[in-house]
Amino acid sequence: MTPGKRALIISQSVLVSDPRVRREIDWFAGSGWTVDTLGLGEVPDPVVRDHFALGRQAGWVRSKLGVLVIYGLLRHRTQFRLLTEDRIPIEAERRIREGEYDLVFFNDTDLIPWIGNSRTFGPGTSDTLMHLDMHEFHDPTLPATSLWRVLTRRYYRWSRSFIGNDRFTSRTTVASRIAELYADEFGIEKPALVRNIPPFEDLTPSPVDPDRVRLVFHGLGSRQRGLKQIVDALRQLDDRFTATFMLMGNPIAQAEIKEYAKDMSDRVQFNPPAPMRDLARVVNQYDLEVMFYRPDSANLEFALPNKFFEAIQGRLGLVIGESPMMAELVRAYGNGAIVSGWTATDLADTLRSIDVDSLRAMKEASHRAARELNAEIEGRVMLATVTAPGRPA
Repeated sequence: MTPGKRALIISQSVLVSDPRVRREIDWFAGSGWTVDTLGLGEVPDPVVRDHFALGRQAGWVRSKLGVLVIYGLLRHRTQFRLLTEDRIPIEAERRIREGEYDLVFFNDTDLIPWIGNSRTFGPGTSDTLMHLDMHEFHDPTLPATSLWRVLTRRYYRWSRSFIGNDRFTSRTTVASRIAELYADEFGIEKPALVRNIPPFEDLTPSPVDPDRVRLVFHGLGSRQRGLKQIVDALRQLDDRFTATFMLMGNPIAQAEIKEYAKDMSDRVQFNPPAPMRDLARVVNQYDLEVMFYRPDSANLEFALPNKFFEAIQGRLGLVIGESPMMAELVRAYGNGAIVSGWTATDLADTLRSIDVDSLRAMKEASHRAARELNAEIEGRVMLATVTAPGRPA
């Protein structure tokens, strides 16, 4: 326990629906810390003492002219102040400045330029621990694939440069290869690994039906997540195979995949996304979670997503491409199949090769893995990482 310790957890996200932030709140509060939060939306959890809501940007900042002025004419520090810093409640800034927190915990990179504000992060914070939790790999080049990226990439590169700021006393990320990329680029100590894993669920694998194989994909409805390949693979398989999609985000991409699969309506189903805390129990009824992420970017290549571990807690078998971070765990636990190529035919061939006995064995292997791959164990790693020597969590 850490009686008397105070932490401010910061994220430019809607905290109540951000699973990683919610877990971090649970870890610190459950270990005796007093937790305040700064982010979007309402109070994210009853254990939070004080929540500081980020305000809205000024109207002119969001206008077309404002965007052109901010990204085209102003200095980076002024850009950050207008876009973000002016939205931070004064009381949150005062508590940091006066050293009222033992830990300031930054989630991802949106707000990290704030640490360069010497008025807030000045002498009064000399004993304050500063942690940066990076969820993914942020590409240093940000290819100019849209007008928005052309406008914002200089600011993006400046903001991203704070990843290496020596004021951070610790850092974490979600996959070992991503940690290596950051360490090599910024010359920093390799960030610790804290994966996006949900809490342990006391479940058992659902029965295997030899006449029916139930595939599922839950999560972001993105064009880069192999959804069309799943549908195309299903077209090559017999009627035993069905697929259910539980998609969130990006309504345009969701509409596209629904249109793409409408001729398969007897075997492809679209269900509403389940609440975060219910996901494992909802997907437990299925057999195989399919995560077929063609490695078109570093984040996709080294992906180790929430849904991978949610599927394990749901006691499903896993079907993945040669994504090295996921494949490493599937090979270690024997709880899935790894597709050797990136076409729908490759995926269909792998699915076809899974017989009743191997499917049952995969689900049982996830059942065993669930006791080792859960938020409770990851939380111990996080608490140990952010706590300075001599100040155990």
